[in-house]
Parts: sequence; C-alpha cells; structure tokens
Amino acid sequence: MSARYPVLLDVARLRVLVVGGGAVGARKVAGLVEAGGRPDVVSPEATAELADLVAREGLVWHRRPWSAETDAAGYHLVFAATDSVDVNAAVADAARSAGAMVSRADQGDAGEVQVPSTLREGDVVVALSTGGASPLLARRIRERLAETVVTPGLGRAVRRLSQVRAEIQARWAGDDARRRAFWFDLITPGFLDHAVRGRDDEVERAISRCLSQS
Repeated sequence: MSARYPVLLDVARLRVLVVGGGAVGARKVAGLVEAGGRPDVVSPEATAELADLVAREGLVWHRRPWSAETDAAGYHLVFAATDSVDVNAAVADAARSAGAMVSRADQGDAGEVQVPSTLREGDVVVALSTGGASPLLARRIRERLAETVVTPGLGRAVRRLSQVRAEIQARWAGDDARRRAFWFDLITPGFLDHAVRGRDDEVERAISRCLSQS
C-alpha cells in the first residue's frame, strides 16, 4: 500500500526548477506550463520542442550544466530530469538542502513528489498512480477514462457548472441548505450520463429545470 498523500499543487504560486533539457525535461516543463506554472530550466542543451516552449512562454533557461552551489536556492519544487543517475542524485541532494521538494524522473520513489499519470479535460483533472508498480497500467487506465468518463462533454458541463455555482451563490448567499439541495437535485447519475455523452442540450435543460424549481 502506498504511503503517498495525493494532492493538487497550485504551481502558479511556486518557484519551480526543471533540471534537464531532454525529452523527459520537456514533458515536465510542458505539464507545468499547462497547469499554470512558470518553471525555470537548467540545461546546456534542449530538445527543439523544449526550446520552442521556452521561447513561446518566455521562460528562464540557464544554458549551462547544473551547479549544486547555486542552482537550488530559492525554489519550492525541483525536478531532476536529466539522463544521468548521478546528476539527478546530486540535484535531489542539493534541492533538499535548500529546502525544496524533489521529483526524480529516474527514481520516483526517491523524491518527495511523484507526478502521476494525469488526465485533463477543462477544469476536470484526474491523477492516477499505481504506487510505482506499473506506470504503463496507470497510463492505460487514463486512456480508458478518457474514452468513457472524462470526455470533452464532461469538461463543457463542468465549465457550465462553474457559472451556475456563481449564480446560486448570489441567489442564496445565506442559505447553505438550499444550495446543497439544489446540487443534489441537479447532479444525478442521469446528469452525469448526459455530460459524459456530450448531450449539452440535456445538461442545460436539467440546469434550467432545477433553477426554476428552486
């Protein structure tokens, strides 16, 4: 049984460093940017994909080898994503000494942070982990969920619900019980089925019905 605690990080509020400019580093940077982060990068070279991303997003790229003396200071989270076990170990040690959490791409269980297999559809985020037993299985589960549950239709429904939430918060600002009853009336298995299948008209019809009856 995994002793890890699942958590969602607001990386937009954290200083994040990615050490490594290869394919793994590129994936880490891309995922952080997608989540609103602005990671710095340390690597003498970078893949074309990573170089393009850095230029497009205006990220800081230190084009030199990792320096244990200076590079870890001031970061909350450091990703060791080079192709060298020794370098990754040195990055992890220096980052911890500087007070940062560490994610090691080569040895996930050697860091305080493990990045799970992640599925995003709008504001819906699903993170999957097998505790290191089989990352491929986590990926297969993610693919199955993308086909059957976490669909574009579900993403659209959640985006619409964020608007509805603001409306009912304003309508019943001091009535927790009424707001709770509204959500239980709306979010039924049938509503979820409509959302997953992309039946936007049915989703809107259900919302209108609950708003008019409340």
